[in-house]
Amino acid sequence: MTDDTRTLASPEAAAEALIRMPDLEQALAYFHRHVASSRAVNLSVAENVLLYHHSMKKVFEDIQLIPERYIQYIDSAGTLEVRRPVAKLLTLALGAEVDEDDVFGVAGVSSALECIAFALKGRDPVGPPLRDGDEVLIPAPYWQGFNWSFEERPRLKCVPVNLPTTGEDRYRLTLPLLRKAYEDRKAAGRTPRLLVLTNPHNPLGVNYSRALQDEIYGWALHHTDLHIISDEIYCHSQLDSSTTKFTSALALKAYREQPDRIHVVWGFAKDFGLSGFRTGFVVSRNLAVRNTMLGNNDPAEPTHPLPWFSPFDSLKTYVIQDLLSVPANGSGGELYTTYAMREYRTLLKTSFDRVKGALDAAGIDYVHRPGDNAAQFFWLDLSKYLGKRHGHGHEKAAGLSLARPSGLDPNEEWLFKYLLAEPTEVTLLPGGTMHNPAPGFFRLCFTARQPEDVVAAVQRVGTALAKLK
Repeated sequence: MTDDTRTLASPEAAAEALIRMPDLEQALAYFHRHVASSRAVNLSVAENVLLYHHSMKKVFEDIQLIPERYIQYIDSAGTLEVRRPVAKLLTLALGAEVDEDDVFGVAGVSSALECIAFALKGRDPVGPPLRDGDEVLIPAPYWQGFNWSFEERPRLKCVPVNLPTTGEDRYRLTLPLLRKAYEDRKAAGRTPRLLVLTNPHNPLGVNYSRALQDEIYGWALHHTDLHIISDEIYCHSQLDSSTTKFTSALALKAYREQPDRIHVVWGFAKDFGLSGFRTGFVVSRNLAVRNTMLGNNDPAEPTHPLPWFSPFDSLKTYVIQDLLSVPANGSGGELYTTYAMREYRTLLKTSFDRVKGALDAAGIDYVHRPGDNAAQFFWLDLSKYLGKRHGHGHEKAAGLSLARPSGLDPNEEWLFKYLLAEPTEVTLLPGGTMHNPAPGFFRLCFTARQPEDVVAAVQRVGTALAKLK
């Protein structure tokens, strides 16, 4: 087991808990916590451990006992003492002025997405309100959490826009792809109302160029009634070698012209590695979004702040406020957040280079062009191994039945389980989970463990793949 103090009473109890988890990434995290051996390595989960071990641990060790005022009720969308420094942090990161009045805190980016969806279903969202069943266009592959963020309670419908998996434009987003998807759905009587772009992308890791975004946003805002959400949670995860520099939606001409239809989400989970804190932010000038986040006493349609149900609570406020205000090296120096994000780029490059070298040495293919960003991922192409087998029952490991992906291509599922089983015991996220249009692709998060651990895991994967015939 990964940690005997955290395991459940029995394998049966773990199995019962796993059955209740419809999301594979969540189930795999649970599997590694309660079932897998200490040798097992989970590279399927999008987490970042690099910064904590480098410097953040010391910051948390210095945080004092929680004062009494932080065990009381607090603004559910975040206090100004949090929203103001977050606005300053994002102004630096996104390359555009972010006003504290346009920043709203919530319990994670998933909740931020849900709040925007509900806001756009409300009164006067700019354009017709969204209705149950309205469609959300998302370039695929994409993070599977978009489905539960938009479909579970807002009752919208996610529609993948499949990127090409072969050819010169392999895994490249273009305006013609989006336009065709939009027109096809419109011809079918289901005009999409929301477009979601992840920049940098998960799982491809690439940045969308300013020119591409200018094309997409110009078309969407002038030729459709789409609202656009830009998920920029990986904005600090930048390789120095990337020639396509990160450009936020807030830095586009389109945002200056029509800010009411462009919404950005960001959080501390990925760049800062605080995934368990569930700290997310909405950045929007849309009045309907503001009223949804802060509440509205308009007699025509009074609303309670929606973050009340997924609040930026007092514990988050206390810890994040401290993180945002503490100097890196004693009083009067630069802020820790500024120092941390500068150091993070070095840590990210080191991890990327070492893991890339291990993948190349093992002969494992991946989708990455020179000059592209990678965020925290390698998008592995293991399609040449589909249908191949190793004839010693290798994939039948004890406890393996507890992690059961559903809806995958059978050969992709077999390969996933083969690598998860002894003696390899490395978990990668199958592309089918992320709505990839072709089987055989897997996401590897190279920041989920320290570089030496990821390299060792890649070597085990290479050994296992070499045995397939």
